[in-house]
Amino acid sequence: LSFLVLSSTLSLVAFARSFSSENPIVLPTTCHDDDNLVLPEVYDQDGNPLRIGERYIIKNPLLGGGAVYLDNIGNLQCPNAVLQHMSIPQFLGKGTPVMFVRKSESDYGDVVRVMTGVYIKFFVKTSKLCVDETVWKVNHEQLVVTGGNVGNENDIFKIKKTDLVIPGMKNVYKLLHCPSHLQCKN
Repeated sequence: LSFLVLSSTLSLVAFARSFSSENPIVLPTTCHDDDNLVLPEVYDQDGNPLRIGERYIIKNPLLGGGAVYLDNIGNLQCPNAVLQHMSIPQFLGKGTPVMFVRKSESDYGDVVRVMTGVYIKFFVKTSKLCVDETVWKVNHEQLVVTGGNVGNENDIFKIKKTDLVIPGMKNVYKLLHCPSHLQCKN
């Protein structure tokens, strides 16, 4: 899903790049029960774990990519497009904050973990009419748009750690769209 970096008032980085397998790898980390393995946490640029319900900005770490933002394309009543600013000074924008949410808080606690399903929702002050139109989904043309639903298994995204090294950046990730019963897609 394009090249992405996540940041917040606390920054997070995500990066999309093609690779040969979308299978998650379970890495051993500390856990309450030594017999269990848990997936690692996703960290922002300050080294803090991403939290469900907190606000973050998604940015592209590469030259030419800027922050992700919500906009209206097609003169619709509610904003419907997930777009990315260009990192050319006159087009550079701060981006629209997003939140990662889950259908159930009991799933994995309040920390976002690598390769676990989350819904991505723009955090905007909008009319009550449009408040349910801020969840991301992938449409039939394979474009990321809004209008998804928390709880719809086809609107799930996952965050995967990459080995990409970018000077001045740490914790580089990529976003995957992972609809139910299908392989995840970049």
